[in-house]
Amino acid sequence: MVKLPDAERCVATVRAIAVEPTIPMHEQRALAAIRAELLRIGITPTTDRWGQLHARVASGDPTRPLALVAHTDHPGFEVVEAKGTAGRVRIRGGLQPRLLARPVAVLVHHDDGRAPFHAVLDDYVAAPELPNTSQGHLRIAAEGALEPGMWAVLDLPAFAREGDELRLRAADDLAGCALAVETLAALASETRAHDVRVLFSRAEETGLFGARLAAGDDSIPREAFVVSIEASRELPHVRAGDGAVVRTGDLMNTFSNEAERALRVAQERLALTGIRTQRALLTGGTCEASAFVRLGWLATGIALPNVNYHNAGAADRFLPEIVRLSDVRSAVALLAEAAVAAAENAAESWWHDNRSVPDEIRRLMDGLRG
Repeated sequence: MVKLPDAERCVATVRAIAVEPTIPMHEQRALAAIRAELLRIGITPTTDRWGQLHARVASGDPTRPLALVAHTDHPGFEVVEAKGTAGRVRIRGGLQPRLLARPVAVLVHHDDGRAPFHAVLDDYVAAPELPNTSQGHLRIAAEGALEPGMWAVLDLPAFAREGDELRLRAADDLAGCALAVETLAALASETRAHDVRVLFSRAEETGLFGARLAAGDDSIPREAFVVSIEASRELPHVRAGDGAVVRTGDLMNTFSNEAERALRVAQERLALTGIRTQRALLTGGTCEASAFVRLGWLATGIALPNVNYHNAGAADRFLPEIVRLSDVRSAVALLAEAAVAAAENAAESWWHDNRSVPDEIRRLMDGLRG
């Protein structure tokens, strides 16, 4: 039966994951939080050779599995030069240069878990670097001793709730990771057939690397419909609070119509219960569905409309990203029902009347030949 997940449980899951700092190649704390949440709901994840988490729930005899992909990183900074409390950091991921024209407050972390300390960034220099995508570097002045390999996140509140608004340092994509966990939890009591795999990927922001590596390993079944989960830029025609978005494509690619069918069936079923969703082309960025589509999978996506995407706020200031709790809940319901639709190989209700042309129309058109 289609239903929304419990609101307070969703908030708790988002909070547990979103409070952890993360940037590309330094996702360990976010991954540990996700693992803990999976264990809490009775699912033991596995880890692949790339350090990425995989989880699965299945029941019955499904026709086709659904594979959800959510990434565990968010744009940030990595220390590349250090001398005492001064040095330079490289940007990792897409941050708008206009926001770097004034000093930027950050928190510096180390992978060994030592206490973070405050620092300020300035003196932005545009200097693109590949393959670990970086658009430039900045000077760092810190309150503690710096070492190359340390990393920094924006000094913003990690999590706050104001009514329906969830304000996160990294909604993209820790909110997406949380809703993937909640989708697995929602399916625990589902009696209809389903098979859902989840990949919690790494290094998405610098080149979709984790998704590309998982695809190269065939760690996701070729017969699966792949669904990328994102917190994507709110656009004028796609507003936060109007429901989760079925994403037909991103900035670079159009996704699979066949894979999207499971989501459209789910949308129909949710509409009957008054649960709101949207469907749109979201050109605010490139997501992991693009990697899977280009590598031969049937892939599509969903998104939470994200205000202040990549922390780009008004007046050229970094601000928390904002997603709506109501959109998170509709996304969980959408994905849980899409899993059942994929298992049933279901088609939209209107399609049954469109696969063939009625005989009376055939006769009429046959008689109109010139």
